[in-house]
Amino acid sequence: MQIQSIVQWMSESNLNHYIITHSYVWPTLESLHFIGLCLLFGSLLFIDLRALGLARMIPFPAVEPFILVSLIGFFINLATGVAFLFGDPSRYFINPSFQLKMLCIILALLNALYFSLRMKKRRNADAIEQGGNEVVMPLDMKLAAGVSLALWIAVIVFGRLIPYVE
Repeated sequence: MQIQSIVQWMSESNLNHYIITHSYVWPTLESLHFIGLCLLFGSLLFIDLRALGLARMIPFPAVEPFILVSLIGFFINLATGVAFLFGDPSRYFINPSFQLKMLCIILALLNALYFSLRMKKRRNADAIEQGGNEVVMPLDMKLAAGVSLALWIAVIVFGRLIPYVE
């Protein structure tokens, strides 16, 4: 299936019709997308900064509940992002900023998968903890946390550039 046929299918869908014929939908989606972004990036900022070594007095297990918050934010953004795509598919598919944003999201998700698998392996092997506080986070996990921050910042920047790049 070619991109043009996907764009045509999306443009002729009921979802597209609903989005473009109801003036409140787009601003509502924008607001929800922003809330999802705040949940996602805010919680990941906390997790990644902790993994990088800030606030060492806080045990890493105390930070882990923020993973659920970031997942909630991600799924809010996924749902609203798909709605945006259906609302104006011809604009998004050809937009280089949108394409780079999608690439960064895929890389960020792969990075998060690596980090979580590494964390699970580390916990199973022998977590380096004393009295509930982490002493050292391995270098590869620190690198993954830094890459996470960089990729999600890139997602935000490329997302903001979408209306200005054609």
